[in-house]
Amino acid sequence: MIQSESNLIDEEFKIWKKNVKYMYDLVFTQALKWPSTSIQWFPEIERENNCATKQRVLLSTFTSQMETENILIGCFTFPDTADDTPTSNAIKFSITQSIPVKTEINKSRYCPQATNLIALKTEESEILIYDTTKHSSFGETEDEPDACLSGHTAGGFAMDWNKNNFGQIVSGGQDRTICVFDINTGLIHSYNKTHSDIINDISYNAFNPNIFASVSDDMKLCITDIRKENDVATVTKAHQSSIEAVDFSPFRSELVSTSGSDNVVKIWDTRYLDSPLFILEGHQNDVMQVKWSPHYESVLASSSKDRRVIMWDLNKNTQVSGDSSNETLFVHGGHTNTVSDFDWNPAEPIEIASVDDSNFLHVWKIPIEEYV
Repeated sequence: MIQSESNLIDEEFKIWKKNVKYMYDLVFTQALKWPSTSIQWFPEIERENNCATKQRVLLSTFTSQMETENILIGCFTFPDTADDTPTSNAIKFSITQSIPVKTEINKSRYCPQATNLIALKTEESEILIYDTTKHSSFGETEDEPDACLSGHTAGGFAMDWNKNNFGQIVSGGQDRTICVFDINTGLIHSYNKTHSDIINDISYNAFNPNIFASVSDDMKLCITDIRKENDVATVTKAHQSSIEAVDFSPFRSELVSTSGSDNVVKIWDTRYLDSPLFILEGHQNDVMQVKWSPHYESVLASSSKDRRVIMWDLNKNTQVSGDSSNETLFVHGGHTNTVSDFDWNPAEPIEIASVDDSNFLHVWKIPIEEYV
């Protein structure tokens, strides 16, 4: 059974590779030393010699305790000629900073108002804050964090920076508790009755700094306003099994997306939570991440244990074959293992970086004029 599945994956990869030149504007793949549990594009770009563009990404290692874990800053160099062929060999990637840390990293995210500040959600109860400007480029011993945020009793994955209020973080985890922190003053709020099981993901509203959404193994989608005591809007059974991811729209304050172990993505209007606006079907396994495009209001993407990243367009209503929803825009099938994280490039429309459990990093872009 395992051998036949491996053969199928190999065959699918060969077919994908053969068709890359027809489907993409750009594909770059890089084998990393260790799998990365997170990836996030930095927003800044830098021109080099008027013929190339440099852009950094935030990564983190997962060594299964075989080596010291590290926060990684990687840098891409994209020559202006990179778009001439989809698989340009001229693109370069290198690690420019490696910060050793004392524990396994579940999620790493930079502060949107100060990208040198990195928050780590780990298997430990504390959230760790590192200022990349205060650490050497390639440290050899475990660096102490620049701040520790205490309030949880266990680790987890759920964490998001406030997009409006500098230095605020909301997090959840295995202790079924939601904590709101300020990196300078510590714990601000704590909620231990919102969910009855492990909290898997959490997302701040892009327009209102007081509102966040959380999802859990208890199958609930909860919308919390910290100004209103014990007033939480709840969808009791938002999915048929555990909910893995949640993300507020960067364009419309009332829209939020969720994804779960029932293989589907759902779009909700927080003003009318009786039923979802959309149910997006196409994945064949647990959908572990969902994120809206920063450039197109109707576009979002999701990644799954089925090794796929799917782009969706809510304005698209063209019939597609099989069991996929009409809103399916594009399926990236180049990964050969679970996609552990992905991120839209804020500087380049319809370009995504994704990482998988087989140590591979992909950067890929589809032709805008053909799809959006």
